[in-house]
Amino acid sequence: MPIKITEEEWIPAQEKFESGEDYRSFTDARASRKRARQIEENGLEEEEEVDEHEMMRLRKAQRPTYKQVVGKASGRAWKLPAERASMVMKPATSRGIKTWDQRMKEKAEKKAFQAMKQEAADAARAKRKEEHERRAKKKQQKEENRQRTGEGLYKPEITNARTIAKRAKSKEFKKQKALKMV
Repeated sequence: MPIKITEEEWIPAQEKFESGEDYRSFTDARASRKRARQIEENGLEEEEEVDEHEMMRLRKAQRPTYKQVVGKASGRAWKLPAERASMVMKPATSRGIKTWDQRMKEKAEKKAFQAMKQEAADAARAKRKEEHERRAKKKQQKEENRQRTGEGLYKPEITNARTIAKRAKSKEFKKQKALKMV
């Protein structure tokens, strides 16, 4: 299956959720039994008086320093994941992050290189095998020729006087004569 590389960046399928009512920020929940009993006994209103410290805390809590997204059932705001300064300062290319197209291109180049390497190794192996076969054939032919002519099967008798005299003077010949090998 060939890989089709396009210049457009890949975007996943987008979905719209239309499931009806959105209850994520719904705050008019029924009070618990214990809280309802306290309201009945003490006659406390929903909006109680709050001391000064509590007001300060509530005011601070309503203005968070981070960008928030509403969506928790408990009322807690979502906190977006922060990026590190190094990620913001450096571009993606210098951090070693590659696009899909770049990775596919590198993969194709690597595959082509491996194929060339394998081809070269096969060619070298074939050449070595051919040379081995050629040498074996030459050796076999030489042996057949020697058998056919009879060359090398016997030692010729030395008749030259100078050669005989030289051999007689040599230490090896004297040793052989002493051991009665000649």
